[in-house]
Amino acid sequence: MSAITDFFHKIQNQIIEIQTTINQIKTSWENFQKFWDLFFTLVPWEVLLLLIFSVILLSVFNSVSPKTPKANLTLAVLLLSALWIYFWGLFSKEVTYSKVIKASLYILVPLHAIGIFQILSQWGKKWYWNQRRIQPKNWDSALHQLSLDYHQLVGKAHLYHNEIQENRGNLREEIERMERSIQGIKSLLLQDKPTQIQNPEVESNEPNGSQ
Repeated sequence: MSAITDFFHKIQNQIIEIQTTINQIKTSWENFQKFWDLFFTLVPWEVLLLLIFSVILLSVFNSVSPKTPKANLTLAVLLLSALWIYFWGLFSKEVTYSKVIKASLYILVPLHAIGIFQILSQWGKKWYWNQRRIQPKNWDSALHQLSLDYHQLVGKAHLYHNEIQENRGNLREEIERMERSIQGIKSLLLQDKPTQIQNPEVESNEPNGSQ
């Protein structure tokens, strides 16, 4: 009897292990489905398809120009987006351009994020220094900036003395910077109101008389 009991006990344990394994697989599958549901909620499935075909087309472009992978991927995305719009227009009366643009930006924005940040950073620095030249805080900063711009212009003018035509752009930029500094000094002159200092001379005439 004990052997039969042990046999059924082993079978019961195996059934429990199988059920546990099935439950674990079921839980893993549900988590897998939840992950992809969340993924496609954040990233549309069109983006994934566009990325796959772009990578395939990228391999072709890289074989022609291997030194420009970023430009090649950009060209692949734009070309596939144009084909997407074209074939969509063939089989449908209305084309949702926003969906195509959105899918393209999902790929292009991360691809060019560093370049975009560098462009915005350079633009921000240029705007800051232009404002600092045009609207200086005080006379000292205005004169100091004008002095720096003047010496920078003169230095480059001497440096490019024999190559003026080739470096006209650089010299023009330096002249524009100095003009902004002069404009800032003019703005300070317009802000300063002339103060009139009055020093009246009081003449006291004491009457001299004898009574």
